[in-house]
Amino acid sequence: MKKTAHEQYDELASQGVLKRTLHSIRTRYSLATAFLILLCLAVFYIGGRIVLVHMMREAERQVEEIGYDISRLAYSHADMVVKESRKSAAEVAKLVVNGEPVSKVLLKPEFYNLSLVLAFSKSGVFSFGAAKGAGGVVAVSSADVSPYVERLSEWIAPTSAGSSPVVGLVQLCGRAHYVFVVPPVEGSEMRFVVGAPFDSTVFTSSVNNGFSGLDVRVVNRKVAVSVSLSSSAKAAQRADKGTAGFGIVPMLSEAISFYSGGFWNLGSNPYEAVFALRDIAGNAVSMISVSLPTSLSTVTRSALGRFTFFISMVGIVLILPIFWFQGRVLLNPLTRMTEAIRDLGEHHEDIDCPSIDWEGNDEFAMLALSVNRMLETITERTVKIAQVEARHRALIDGLPDALAVFDRRGRLVAVNKQPEGTPPLPGMVRGEAPSAEVFGEEGSKAIAKAIAAVFEAPSVQAVRLESSGDDPRNFEVRITRMDEVFALAIVRDVTREAAEHKLRLAAEARALDASKRESLTLLAAGIAHDVNNVLSVILSTVESAAADSGSGLDIVAIRDAVMRGSRMTKELMAFAGDNKVSLLRASPEFFVKDIQALVSHVVSGNVAISYALAEGLPDVDADPNQFWKVFFNIIKNATEALGERPGHINISTEPFEMTEEKAATFISERPLLPGPGVVFKIADDGPGIPTGLLPKLFDPYVSSKTLGRGLGLATVRTIVEAHGGGIKVESVLDHGTTFTIFLPQTKLPDGSREGASVQKKAPGSLPSEVLVVDDDEAILKTLSILLKSLGVSAHVARDRVSALAVMRRRSSCIDSILMDAHIGGVDVVRLFDAFRVASPDVPVVVVSGSPEEDIRKMFGTRKYNGFLGKPFTVRELKATLLEVCG
Repeated sequence: MKKTAHEQYDELASQGVLKRTLHSIRTRYSLATAFLILLCLAVFYIGGRIVLVHMMREAERQVEEIGYDISRLAYSHADMVVKESRKSAAEVAKLVVNGEPVSKVLLKPEFYNLSLVLAFSKSGVFSFGAAKGAGGVVAVSSADVSPYVERLSEWIAPTSAGSSPVVGLVQLCGRAHYVFVVPPVEGSEMRFVVGAPFDSTVFTSSVNNGFSGLDVRVVNRKVAVSVSLSSSAKAAQRADKGTAGFGIVPMLSEAISFYSGGFWNLGSNPYEAVFALRDIAGNAVSMISVSLPTSLSTVTRSALGRFTFFISMVGIVLILPIFWFQGRVLLNPLTRMTEAIRDLGEHHEDIDCPSIDWEGNDEFAMLALSVNRMLETITERTVKIAQVEARHRALIDGLPDALAVFDRRGRLVAVNKQPEGTPPLPGMVRGEAPSAEVFGEEGSKAIAKAIAAVFEAPSVQAVRLESSGDDPRNFEVRITRMDEVFALAIVRDVTREAAEHKLRLAAEARALDASKRESLTLLAAGIAHDVNNVLSVILSTVESAAADSGSGLDIVAIRDAVMRGSRMTKELMAFAGDNKVSLLRASPEFFVKDIQALVSHVVSGNVAISYALAEGLPDVDADPNQFWKVFFNIIKNATEALGERPGHINISTEPFEMTEEKAATFISERPLLPGPGVVFKIADDGPGIPTGLLPKLFDPYVSSKTLGRGLGLATVRTIVEAHGGGIKVESVLDHGTTFTIFLPQTKLPDGSREGASVQKKAPGSLPSEVLVVDDDEAILKTLSILLKSLGVSAHVARDRVSALAVMRRRSSCIDSILMDAHIGGVDVVRLFDAFRVASPDVPVVVVSGSPEEDIRKMFGTRKYNGFLGKPFTVRELKATLLEVCG
């Protein structure tokens, strides 16, 4: 397995100093440089030594050539000796033939230059002989001559008179002799070999005289070597051979060098050549050394030593500075660069943006610049990656969702995050698919299908799951593919969202219902206003007529009819929102008992009514003058639904904690706030309400009774909503119906009453002149008649201009103003402001068929003096004028 960069760095850092030094580029470069320098010095040394050795070889060859030159000198010396002894030898041969003993002959003074006489037969058989030795002349035996008999026989055989004698060297009687064959003596069959003494001292002296500067001497040692002859030596050997094939050269062996130690050893004197003096039998007789002066050898050795020393010193002088130069100049930047990069590797986590500080403009500066750019890029990318990771982590941490990983087979691999603020995901077990027991067969199959789909095509699959149990939860699962093996599932707990969705649907339904109710409310308010105007005209006209004549009219019947119509319009206005409530804090039992006496007159004898009132309930806020209508209408409807058959109605109270989920089950135009409260339940065992009618039960003009107007339950809903509560109905055919009314816990202090009647002032006197402003001509006429009946002078105006004109003319006489709240084409509020500017002390009474609450909202912070609702009687008109003018 390949090691990571961190592992390789740790392994390298854990190595010893020596091992790291050996692996260092600097060390390897130094060793390579040293090796190259030493190799160059070795080549230079070997080349110089080869040159010197070649020079010495050339000197040796010259010595060898000199040796063969000396061999030619030796031949000349032998020839000279033979020439000097030849005449004496011929005489000796004659004397011996004539019978004189050989020993005597050799002792004669005239034959001093002869040292050996050997007599042979013609066939080459040795007969006798004598030789001069250290003790005088001695006889030579056949045993002494036996080594040379064969060669001498060869010499003697071809010898004839006049032939050139062949010279050789023999060792007899302890002395070396030049030997040569004497021409035969006439008349004799004997053959003589005569010898002249060989004196090495004389030989070397002659050589030294012939070659100045050479050292030629007799060496008392013998060597057994074989040396190949050089081309020049071989040529000299061929030139020195005699006609018979034997010359002086065989007497002297080839030049032999003592340079025998190999290429590197020069020996004691490389310029020395040693010659072996051999007899005709090939035996070494003596050794003669020929050498150059010793000073030359000493100089050569000294030169070679100095050359070696020079090479060594050059190597030392070159290697040390080169090492210093490459260490300080060439390799020191590399070392500093390595240390800088190593420091970055060890301390990069301590620096936000690591970099290498480098001075200069060399290649290392370019390298440092490149490394810094690379580090900047890496740092920027690292920062970006860290930022992206931080964003992703913040995004993941901020998500309230769970993250789960599934494999291709739909099995849970891991849950990386649980949803915050909620219990763990149910039905999720590692190694298994989502539980069908928790999510149902359809849910389990749906998520498995979605996981398979994301692997077939790159897409995002969404699945909604609902868990079973006592506390069901809703989940939205979005699945996307991570790679070829795993899929990521984002699981969001949407239980609250689902509940809010239901609430939103309910709110939208309430908003739609409110919109419908608002349209109906506006319609009802308009109708009520117009009807009140008509009834007001009728009532005012009747009362005026009654005041004028008082006969012929059934004033009571007409007034009752008008008041009945007024009650109908008030009922319509109540549905339209004219519900001025004066809230009273009391226990729920108080409001139930407040209607017991009234209910007894509504419920027929075949219907039993019971009460189940819980104790310890919190107080609620309600208007007793309004809230009784809720019980009255519901109980009245239940009684009518039971008809003639026996039945039972139960009124109960119990505590109730309102929540968002429970609020969705109640009908209310405004949202019900969570909190404690009380519910009033009115249940009957009647025939129930048809299912199709339940959603529209509280709409106006919807009724299950043939003769019903359908405003009772609509009014109930309006009153309950005005109290900040809600209502719901549950019904089962043939089993009865239950109405549940919710009121929140009281918000008023104990014993307080909201909207209480203002203490009225004590009545005073009627005004003398009144300005009546209305756009309805009939109302202007009837009001003028009524005011006249009261002894009040009326001035009428149908628009803004007329009204202000009257005020300018009669500003000092007008005591009060009756102004309709709705005048076509006139901004009543601005007109009211104009009245206040023109006559701030004149009281203004607003007349309207709309609820006073709406009038108050219309006028805002402006305060009028009184309100008179249409239709009104003369008595109500008088009371109002007395109130505002008192």
